[in-house]
Amino acid sequence: MMLGKLEQFIHADDALDPLVKLALVHYQFEAIHPFFDGNGRTGRLINILFLVHKGLLDLPVLYLSKYIIDRKPEYYRRLRRVTENGEWEAWVLYLLEAVENTSVSTRQRILAIRKLLDETLELAKRKLPARVYSKDLIELIFHQPYTKGQFVVAAGLAERQTAAEYLKELEGIGVLSPRKVGRENLYLNVKLYELLAK
Repeated sequence: MMLGKLEQFIHADDALDPLVKLALVHYQFEAIHPFFDGNGRTGRLINILFLVHKGLLDLPVLYLSKYIIDRKPEYYRRLRRVTENGEWEAWVLYLLEAVENTSVSTRQRILAIRKLLDETLELAKRKLPARVYSKDLIELIFHQPYTKGQFVVAAGLAERQTAAEYLKELEGIGVLSPRKVGRENLYLNVKLYELLAK
C-alpha cells in the first residue's frame, strides 16, 4: 500500500522540481523500508532511475552511492532528523549537494576516460601493425575494464585465433595486461581500470 502510494507520487504530474522530488522520493522509500535486506542499494538505484525517468540523465551513469556511502553517518543523521524533527530543508540540500558533487566528479571521470581513449587510439595507431590496428578494436577494450578473445569475436572484428593475437599485440604495447581467471584468459585495460577505481 505505501509503496503503491510512493509509485503514484513518483509518476504524479506536479510542479515540484525533479531534484527536490528526488530527495522526497528517496526519503519516503527509506522510511517505508520494504525489504528485509537491500533497502539502501535499492533506494540508491531508484534515485538513478528516477533521474533517467525525468530526463535529467540519458544513461544511468551517476554513481550517487559513492557519495552516500562515503558520508554514511551524515546520511543516516539527516534521514533521522527528517523523521524526528521534520528537517526537510536540510535533507533536500544534502541530496542536492550529493547530486552536484557526483555530477561534477562523473563528468571529470568521463572526460578522463575520453582522453585515455584518444591517447590509446593514437598509441595503437603508432605502435600496432596495420593489420591489427582498428578504431573498433580500441573502442571495444573501453566497453569495460577487461576483455577476452570471445568479445573480439562477438564484435565481428576477428576469428578466435586472430582475436587472441590482437590482444597479445595490445599487451605488447602496454595497453592490456593478462590475467588468468580459472581456465579463462582475460586482459585488463589497466589505465581504464585505474580511472574507474578512483
